[in-house]
Amino acid sequence: MNFFFHRSPLILLLTSRYIRGSRVTGLLSIKSRISFIVMAVGVALLIVVLSIFNGFQKQLKESLWQGGEHITIESSSNGGEIRDYQKIIKYIQNDPDLKDRIISVEGGIQSHGLIQRYNVFYPVLIKAVAVPSVDELIEHKLHNFPRIVHYDREELSHLNRESYIILGKEMEDLYNFSLGKQLTLAVPGGRFSLGKGVEVSVQNFRVSGFFKTGNYKFDSSFVYMSLPVAQKFFKMKDSVNQITIKAKSLDDLAISKRKLYRLFNSLEFEQEIDAASSLSVRTIAEEQENLLAALQLEKTIISIIVFLFIILAALGMVASVYSLVRAKRKSIGVLKALGLPASDILLIFTLNAMLVGILASLTGGVGGVFLANSLDTIIGYIEEIINLLGPSFTGSDWTPVELVPKRIYYFDKLPVDINIPFIFMVTTAATILSGIAGYFPARWAASLNPVDTIRND
Repeated sequence: MNFFFHRSPLILLLTSRYIRGSRVTGLLSIKSRISFIVMAVGVALLIVVLSIFNGFQKQLKESLWQGGEHITIESSSNGGEIRDYQKIIKYIQNDPDLKDRIISVEGGIQSHGLIQRYNVFYPVLIKAVAVPSVDELIEHKLHNFPRIVHYDREELSHLNRESYIILGKEMEDLYNFSLGKQLTLAVPGGRFSLGKGVEVSVQNFRVSGFFKTGNYKFDSSFVYMSLPVAQKFFKMKDSVNQITIKAKSLDDLAISKRKLYRLFNSLEFEQEIDAASSLSVRTIAEEQENLLAALQLEKTIISIIVFLFIILAALGMVASVYSLVRAKRKSIGVLKALGLPASDILLIFTLNAMLVGILASLTGGVGGVFLANSLDTIIGYIEEIINLLGPSFTGSDWTPVELVPKRIYYFDKLPVDINIPFIFMVTTAATILSGIAGYFPARWAASLNPVDTIRND
């Protein structure tokens, strides 16, 4: 009889069906359905949450990546001026450990300043970079310049000679700085002295274009100009106050920083470059460390909370299988008396729990992917309904509701990045948890004594 049960998968299947069928099936199926629903919802929510946070991180990194330099080199001597910046750039470009990791190396000027219009002053960050070709600027081929979205081509052709500036696109809406407007810039110029303090350079500039990076902070506060014009404006003839590097990958930033310091500390470099020891290096990852860390922390905490849904479903599975075993004690005793091995009893109830887990994982996975892809549309419909019904309750005092304020991160739509390997990992974990949840009640069922079970039931 043991041989017959072991060698016939059909008998095993029929045995499983026999054990599951009884007068209390309706009650048990309700418990199984609850576990199934909770687990499916948990898997779907986990996929949606992680897809949104992955999308936020990816979009934020892309906007930061496009918005400015990746590595910045500055000097703490000579008032921050780097006079030998051309030599330093050649050293970096010729370094065998660095040239394969970087895209471009440029000298530039960056400083805080004030922009004036109609007797109102606005704080801005002024950045000056080399613009060798207007065509390359317009076609977005300059690595150190953000994407131009609105411009006057004729004025851009004189960018290296005339007093023209390019503003962030958000400044057009915030301060009403339109194309062709005349603005006054005030910046610190020259050296600091105890008698005179800080000298101020003031000059009128004309808005010749707007750029857009996708980073709200960047697009609402930065002003770009060409390097030759800035050197005259800041009174920094033939010098810059920073050297900027565009890297090929975010993963190369930390390595490139270490190799830059190794280069600066080399004997040949120190002999050729004045004040080589005063050079410092910082990366965009360090500047945005708090923002990226906060986003990662939110992602981790919410993922843990949502994962508790799956654990709760697994605990419900334990109770469901345990109730099933109690209801089937007599049937289990009869089958064991007929020769069904304890290992098969264990396998039947464990597979029963795993089957529920597999179905819940598949349902939750498909539902999660669908919700993640449709979430922006769904939220849009909800906003429309709220804003449609809201004025009827509050009257003219109603303020339109925006459930996902996109200006916080300056995204055109809710970013979603669906990671297929992660979905596979989540569904696999849910299935394994279901099997573990069903194993312990199944082990108790396999250990039942057939004689005592039949006699007592």
